Amino acid sequence: MDIMYNLQKTFIALYLIHFNLCHGNNWHYSLSSIYKLFDLEVEHIMATEAYIKNEYKRLEDIKMFIEQRKKQNEKELAESYTESSINAFKTILRIKNDWETLKNKTAQTTPIGEFKDKSVTYDNIVSGLKAIRRLQIIYELDTQDISNWNIGGHPSQPFDVNDCYDMASLCYDNAEYHCAYWWFVEVYDRNKRDGNKLKIDYSTFMKKFAWSSYLVGDVDGAMYILEEHAKGTNEINDDIINMRFTVWAGNNVFKRNTADDHDKKFYSYSLQKLDSEKEVSNFKTACQSTTDFIYPKFKCRYYHGGRKYLMIGPLREEIVSLIPSMKLYHNVLYDDEIKKIKELANPKLEKLSIDTNEDISLRKVASFRKHNDQVFETIHHRLAQISSKPTTNIVDKYVVTNYGIGGHYLPHTKYIDDNHLINSKRRDAIVIIHMDDVPEGGATVLPNVEFCVPSVKGSALVIYSTRNTLPPIKELFEFAQYGSCPIVYGDKWTLTAWLK
Repeated sequence: MDIMYNLQKTFIALYLIHFNLCHGNNWHYSLSSIYKLFDLEVEHIMATEAYIKNEYKRLEDIKMFIEQRKKQNEKELAESYTESSINAFKTILRIKNDWETLKNKTAQTTPIGEFKDKSVTYDNIVSGLKAIRRLQIIYELDTQDISNWNIGGHPSQPFDVNDCYDMASLCYDNAEYHCAYWWFVEVYDRNKRDGNKLKIDYSTFMKKFAWSSYLVGDVDGAMYILEEHAKGTNEINDDIINMRFTVWAGNNVFKRNTADDHDKKFYSYSLQKLDSEKEVSNFKTACQSTTDFIYPKFKCRYYHGGRKYLMIGPLREEIVSLIPSMKLYHNVLYDDEIKKIKELANPKLEKLSIDTNEDISLRKVASFRKHNDQVFETIHHRLAQISSKPTTNIVDKYVVTNYGIGGHYLPHTKYIDDNHLINSKRRDAIVIIHMDDVPEGGATVLPNVEFCVPSVKGSALVIYSTRNTLPPIKELFEFAQYGSCPIVYGDKWTLTAWLK
């Protein structure tokens, strides 16, 4: 199945995050945070402009000082100034003081102004690269398609040779040698085509490329790379000799030309460590089905639940799944309500303490109670109408989530988030309200049953508990969590609530 995804917004965020490498913040955990980098960039530009202005003034002061010294020098020479012993002494004293002053002036550096405590770290860059790698793994995107930008209808800049090298090095350092091999191929081809624009040491690149080729079984390719490197640089040292011998000996060890092995091409060392219960595999399958997913032909109707308010304007209800029971309601939130919720959440968004593994989740959240704002009071009553439950059965807790670069949540029994657990104690159902359209990726999924629901603005997905069902259904969903597929294009916001 061909999957064509566009990564434009992801890479815009990744490139924007590149503009400053100072001390840290979790910028990549939320696209809302990424957008704030535009404001930060304006602040940095203004600080730099002030620096340039002050630097010009400093240089002008030095220039004026020099002009004054030239005039003083000419005056003293013309008047035979130093024929007086006192004047001669004062000349020595003046020159000493003047040139110490000049030395201090030239040694001064104009302060550029503090960039505040909101700057970006190199770790953010690495995390952005890892997010791109996860997209490649989950959606099985081809390396060449990503680098050449042959993956969708939204035009954007392709990777340059150094971007490709960063991706290759990430895979190489994680012992993902098939991934590294294909990215190094891109580096090699682009560097030759673009005229040697690779910024890192070429010898380092060629050695890594050769090792990657050797380790995936492309022994002939590895030998060719080493020979070409030796011809181009005349570099023959112990490392090269040992590598050439190892590669030569590998002819009798490795099966040749296995670099197109599909099973290994998208192998991920980090995600593989989580795959003992096949949850990663199920997650991939569920997310890959989002492009052509068709809901089962269950009931679809206009629903009012016997509530007078909904009789006037009934909701469109779709039954997504029977086991577990999942229902989707459309147009549950209005645009002005969504805007208000985002405005309230933006300053409160923060990374959760349990989110220690970016392969599991990449998000920021903010929590609210109904008394925090009228909009939550309104939603509280609206959920009671939709669920046909009294307001006392609506849990007074609302969690707003905004996902980051390639943002996702991978359900896994080793990293259980009670907010995502469908059989959480004392809860009858989870309500996930989507506050944005996400054109590509970002679907809400339940990997255990391979059900996925795209993020459609204003829609509410209700997932009911299976605690009261009979075995083996009860055991099957004991630790089931809903998840969110990596976002390829779009900005995903959700509001989560719970029913008792």
